[in-house]
Amino acid sequence: MMKFQQQKGISLVELMISITIGLILMTGVVQLFLSSRETFSSQQALARVQESGRLAMDFIAGDIRMAGFMGCGSRRPKVFNTLNQDALLAYSYKVSIEGQDDVSDSPDGYPDVLDGTDILVVRSGSGSSLGIAEMNDANNVYARFTSDVAPCGENQTGSSGICSGDILVIANCNAARVFQATSVVGVEADGKVTIAHAEGENPGNAVTSWGGSDDPTSVESFGTDAQILQMKTTVYYIAEGSSGLPSLWQEVNGLVAQELLEGVQDMQLVYGVDSGDDGTPDNYKEADDISAAEWERVTSVRVDLLVQSTDDNVLPDPQPYSFHGDTVDDPGDRRLRHVFSSTVAIRSRVY
Repeated sequence: MMKFQQQKGISLVELMISITIGLILMTGVVQLFLSSRETFSSQQALARVQESGRLAMDFIAGDIRMAGFMGCGSRRPKVFNTLNQDALLAYSYKVSIEGQDDVSDSPDGYPDVLDGTDILVVRSGSGSSLGIAEMNDANNVYARFTSDVAPCGENQTGSSGICSGDILVIANCNAARVFQATSVVGVEADGKVTIAHAEGENPGNAVTSWGGSDDPTSVESFGTDAQILQMKTTVYYIAEGSSGLPSLWQEVNGLVAQELLEGVQDMQLVYGVDSGDDGTPDNYKEADDISAAEWERVTSVRVDLLVQSTDDNVLPDPQPYSFHGDTVDDPGDRRLRHVFSSTVAIRSRVY
């Protein structure tokens, strides 16, 4: 057994050396941890930015492609809008696509839009189409009965997916008419749904009597070769989101706008105008440079989106970026940013 006098510990010098070596190793471990954490944060931010940009482009591009869709008559049909207030943004269905460029001073109906960003408005038929059971008369359209199911409110009538108050379009390969259904009654035994277009309200019909002719070229008569679709007006814009960051917003048919994607900082649009009537854009213009007559000649839209990370300080230094011809050397933060660009053709206007 070792005597007490023979037991030895470590000296102060050895202790200091051990502590020094331990500190060096811990410093390396901490640096490795911080580096890994920084890499993880930047990679996570990049993944979220890419996901937001891809989804935003998918939403916008999907609606652009379907602009002006009205079944057989989609390719620049004769569109007759029988609604009241047909010049308002929500009801101007003769114009399939339009926009506002670099908005400022709170545009009517959209006071929250961020200054300097663009607004896109797309109109088209949507949802499942209904066939026509028989030629319409002066006061009613007769669709084929499919079911008693319709997502209607308490004071609405409905059948086969259509409710009174819906904005509809009836179209064949010759023409299309937009109207508001004021009464929808389906009878399974008759195999048809009677859709009235009386005066109505909000917005109501300015023209309440049309149809009754057997002339297949008439712009008021629609036989069994026609179909009925619900009309949809979709508006995209950039505004502050619930977190305080800029976001992409979507408004459908004048209902409460929905915040789609957080971190979409800017949206810029240019429109391909077909001057030669061959389905190919001859030049690209911003919205302010397009005349009222030229909107129906827009065959494609070039969409540029600037998406930023939702978290700050994910980069070691501020990230300079270029967007829509402008370069920002110091954005004032250390967020990750990425530009997404795509040129989208309007299917009904290309050959």
